[in-house]
Amino acid sequence: MTQDTQIVLPFASLHGKTLQADFDAGTVSSDGGVLLLREIESRIGIIGRFARALDDRRDQRYIDHSYEEMLRQRIFQIACGYDDANDCTLLRHDPAFKAACGRLPILGEPLASQPSMSRLENAPRHSDLYRMAQALLETFMASYDRAPEAILLDIDDTADQTHGAQQQVMFNGHYDAYCYLPLHLYEGQSGKLITTILRPGCRPSGTQIVSILQRVVARIRREWPEVSILLRG
Repeated sequence: MTQDTQIVLPFASLHGKTLQADFDAGTVSSDGGVLLLREIESRIGIIGRFARALDDRRDQRYIDHSYEEMLRQRIFQIACGYDDANDCTLLRHDPAFKAACGRLPILGEPLASQPSMSRLENAPRHSDLYRMAQALLETFMASYDRAPEAILLDIDDTADQTHGAQQQVMFNGHYDAYCYLPLHLYEGQSGKLITTILRPGCRPSGTQIVSILQRVVARIRREWPEVSILLRG
């Protein structure tokens, strides 16, 4: 009789090795869904764009983990519900996370540790963050096979409550909490994210919003000179 445990789910190969999910109770991980994230990200390419936006100032002679691998590890962990860098201590050995980050699940070396990840999180400068915001915009534009006839810019802020003494955290009376207030810019017809900007917990002024929109529109116009751009108030 055929059993459900004989089902095999194939994934894209890794370093010439076959990569698949089965249910034979061998080496296991409780986060097999991270391999689906790897498949999706390989089609979108956002993490590679983020890595290229960062200025890696480390001495390359003493590096075990590239920025791209560390970004994959951190982003995939957060997506799977592990929002603290301390989670790297255990998950760096997890076979599913190792495979999702491009390392062999059993024989591959461990992923980055918590101290390495914390250094990465504190490494970006303002110029790096600006380029990462541009990387989101590039990903949005790359999602179209050809330039659309029109796009609708929809900008809004969302409170990101904080705990502790993070830099630039402010008390926001509207949300009655200490928070950041990042700005998110979406394409209003498709719902696609165009870019997002981390900000202190105060509402942006009209001048600040106009400055952001001007930069985004200038970049879109450079790539899509014929597109009509509308703004949702």
